[in-house]
Amino acid sequence: MNPAIANPEGEPIAVAAASTLALPHRPFSPRIEHVFDVLLALVLFLELLLLFGNTAMRGMFNTSLVWANEVAEYSLTSLAFIGGAVAYHRGLHLVVRIGIDQLPGRWQEYAECARHYFVIAVAIVALCYAFPMWRDSWTVLTVVLQIPKSWTLLPFFIGMGLTVIFALAELRRHTLKENIVAGIGVGVFALAWFLAQYFTGPWSGSVGILFALVLLLLLVFAGVPIAYVLSVTAYICIYSSGEDPMAVSLAMSNGISSFILLAVPFFILAGNVMTDGGLTKPLADWVTAMVGRMRGGLLQALVVAMYIFSGISGSKIADVAAVGTTLKGMLKEQGYDPAESAAVLSAAGIMGETIPPSLVMMVLASITTLSVATFFVAGVVPAAVLGVCLMIIINRRAKKHDWPRCAPISWPERLRLTGRALPALAVPVILIIGIVGGIATTTEVSSIAVVFSILVSVFIYRGMNLRSFIRTLAASGAMAGMVLFMVSAGSAFSWTLAISGLQAVVSDFLALLGGSAFAFMVFSVVLMVIMGSILEGLPSLLIFGPMLLQLTKNYGIDPMAYGIVIIISMGIGTFIPPFGVCYFVTCSVMDTTVERVTPRFLPYLAMLLVGLVAIAMFPAISLALPHAFNLH
Repeated sequence: MNPAIANPEGEPIAVAAASTLALPHRPFSPRIEHVFDVLLALVLFLELLLLFGNTAMRGMFNTSLVWANEVAEYSLTSLAFIGGAVAYHRGLHLVVRIGIDQLPGRWQEYAECARHYFVIAVAIVALCYAFPMWRDSWTVLTVVLQIPKSWTLLPFFIGMGLTVIFALAELRRHTLKENIVAGIGVGVFALAWFLAQYFTGPWSGSVGILFALVLLLLLVFAGVPIAYVLSVTAYICIYSSGEDPMAVSLAMSNGISSFILLAVPFFILAGNVMTDGGLTKPLADWVTAMVGRMRGGLLQALVVAMYIFSGISGSKIADVAAVGTTLKGMLKEQGYDPAESAAVLSAAGIMGETIPPSLVMMVLASITTLSVATFFVAGVVPAAVLGVCLMIIINRRAKKHDWPRCAPISWPERLRLTGRALPALAVPVILIIGIVGGIATTTEVSSIAVVFSILVSVFIYRGMNLRSFIRTLAASGAMAGMVLFMVSAGSAFSWTLAISGLQAVVSDFLALLGGSAFAFMVFSVVLMVIMGSILEGLPSLLIFGPMLLQLTKNYGIDPMAYGIVIIISMGIGTFIPPFGVCYFVTCSVMDTTVERVTPRFLPYLAMLLVGLVAIAMFPAISLALPHAFNLH
């Protein structure tokens, strides 16, 4: 059977003719589902209103609402935990299905049932250890509003409670026998773990780290949503080490306390607004007019379109889906093999990982000491280097296979298409100028980008009305909830590995390899490619990113340039078979199979690796632009 992996849109991405079970999504009545939509839309709109309004007030009247940022942070917490629960209900969380899909039909049902029990266990354990946090923080007041800090934990309780309800609803679609067998299986697993750690524990140091990573991979391949795998593994490992598991609940709550993360929902919303509002077609037409006369013109246009669109959406799957679906018909009309188109689209997706406003760059900066503004600027040139590498090999393969050029377009028509695309192209320009120029913070600039995107979609492209805007708000809120809950869980798991001494274990291992900067860089690239493929990009960065960046000072490597290298390496992992989530999404978008795409993808992958080696060997590629803007 061919592997299949679920994408974050809730639909299984099947390879070839492989049949897969649908992701868990048992909707309630339309009225209840509408309540969830309205709740998420209101929370996200409130956050946008507060941040943009505060930014506008400061710009026009040189004053601001001191309480706005605090309320916006509460909205962020609500999106993370309540939105994360709704994302679970709607099948948006990342799930690796390759393990489940290898099982016989009946056992697949048992596995599907068992993973809901694991999700229930995570939610109940989190609730139990959050109650002492509520009690202890009742007498602590917030800085501005002066309300008990316990109330900031309310979204955590609501989100975990909703998760239990949603998981129980999913269990109802399984038979009594499936529930009993799965429940016994999970119970036996839990009992075996408890007895093992009781008689041989506590497990700390290298033993604890090995147990954590093995458990992580086991649950991931068992089909448990990755965010919940990170949570349950953190709780189990902390308990096994003899520490207080309440620290995990605290780490999950604090994991999304960074002000920078307020920008995450806005970048997701901006990308969705521009996509739903009709951005992609005029942008693709403009790019085709500019580069279509080159050899392999449409494939060259695909690379350039991905470069530009990555600066608007911030989400790789959104980029692949938007650009791929727009150009797919034109590519087929000009005789391009869908497998070749999918290979180029996958390679271009890797290229776009470091183009601002990349969500993974923003999240990595928020959990480390890296500057978001500097990081964004540092990613522009490396992405261009990879793009040039791809365009070179497309040109060579176009000569070999006699791929067509696009029809010539007159200069008046090019000017018309340029004018049509300018509003869309202005979004990344606003982001870069706002951040680099110090006009506003990254979070505030992201709110400006959202408002501009709304105005462009409504008044210029005329692709959005009030009803569709509310739907886009709700969908963006659920997607932001998935990402933020992943950040919360990933931060907790990363902290668990940190206190277990992962950094010391890695340092000792690198010493065995010679302890050189070269060995460290090779180890980092290989690790991030493998983990990016297995866990998808964001979880792998959340787990290993902070630890690896701390080690850079031991080897005299610039952390900013190093961060670019590991993000590109992670991107390669997410777009390569047999596990790369985005690779399967690309094959599905272009209506082809992994078996046909992979041989054609290898030459492009080889060129990307050449580009990655150059970026790793010459840090100036990443650092030249930040230094030119005096960013550090």
